[in-house]
Amino acid sequence: MLSWFKKKKPETNQQQQEEKDESDFVEDDTQVVTNEDKELEEKGFDPITQVQEQDKENEGIADPDKLDYVGYHDLPVDEILQLVLSFKNFPNDEDIRHVEGYEKGGRICADKKVVSKARSVGKEMVKQIGKKILSGSLNLTKVSFPIRVMIPKTALETAVHGTSIFPLYITKATMTPDFLERFKLVITATLSSFFWTNTFLKPLNPILGETLQASYNDGTQIYCEQIMHHPPVSYFLVYGPNKKYKYYGYYLVEGRAGLNSVTIINKGKRSIEFNDGQKIDFDFPNELYSGTFFGQLRQESINKITFQDKANGLQCIIDIGKVKKKTSDYFQADITCKGQKVSTVYGTYIGFINFDNVRYWDYRYVTPFKIKMDKQPLESDHKNRSDLQSLKIGDIPNAQKNKELLENLQRNDRKLREQYEKQKKSKK
Repeated sequence: MLSWFKKKKPETNQQQQEEKDESDFVEDDTQVVTNEDKELEEKGFDPITQVQEQDKENEGIADPDKLDYVGYHDLPVDEILQLVLSFKNFPNDEDIRHVEGYEKGGRICADKKVVSKARSVGKEMVKQIGKKILSGSLNLTKVSFPIRVMIPKTALETAVHGTSIFPLYITKATMTPDFLERFKLVITATLSSFFWTNTFLKPLNPILGETLQASYNDGTQIYCEQIMHHPPVSYFLVYGPNKKYKYYGYYLVEGRAGLNSVTIINKGKRSIEFNDGQKIDFDFPNELYSGTFFGQLRQESINKITFQDKANGLQCIIDIGKVKKKTSDYFQADITCKGQKVSTVYGTYIGFINFDNVRYWDYRYVTPFKIKMDKQPLESDHKNRSDLQSLKIGDIPNAQKNKELLENLQRNDRKLREQYEKQKKSKK
């Protein structure tokens, strides 16, 4: 354990920490602590002293009206099809990065209100739970955050947000019999989605049994359900137009905080299956948020993401941030077929993606598609949550109250399940 965290015994707060059993903490060798965090620890850095902003407790972190996929395509099905049919590669004119790209890599948070509120709430959490929360050993998914730092969306909706470019790239993939070309299009759809899905805004944690039903105008159908509480597992299933492809898998997320960072670890898996039997399996990278208490708040996708088509011998292992003399958002990797190189992908998730110098994605030219929530969903639908509804209209006190009621119900349900399992074992 880092010595800094031994200076003061961590405080705990029943309302702020959902679970306090030993499983909340991991062994020292699995801690998530960045090099910057280690340097700050050696200097005796105290994050509490860095945050001066006064948080407005009855004010949300973001304008709900600005969260409704503003600027996304809302085209009728025939126009989407025409867009797919006419899709061609883009000019490979330069190494382009978004203007919010940080000089060392990743993307900055340009919204000062978000930065201020996130840091104020972070300071509050350290005071209430203790500095152990910043050791890299506490799983943040088991910590209950104040609702004012969240947005009126649950993690189910943010999970399927990554499909917002599928009506272009994955539908295009269904139109070619070339397994390698499909492989490239799946990689493109996945990596380019980071540009829109990586956010500094925290969604609500889904309730066990919570569901989501949605669609795109091209006929794509989306289903999602929270199937586990701890660890939190969100399962998703997506059918493309006329069921020409199936995309499915799950998110299994952990969050760990360092002195000036938060790392999101996604242990989930996912697959895409096409009608002719081609199946591509892939996983998720991790996310690193640096500058959580001072300095420039920024986000980076880090570590490896692996794509594999076992039946056709295709594989691509992308280790983000390993391109020499480039910022940490760049990547370069070979696609191999049965061990032989057949293509190379190169680019940055905040700018462009090339395969063998042919540009497949450029953020300046591609617009995602607007997801539409079903108007008559199941009663378990995420939009029916009382805390989400209060948060959406800006009623922070009532939203916090409803959030705590839902969390208490979950805790009670968990205890009942545990009691039932004990009774079953005692009868054997």
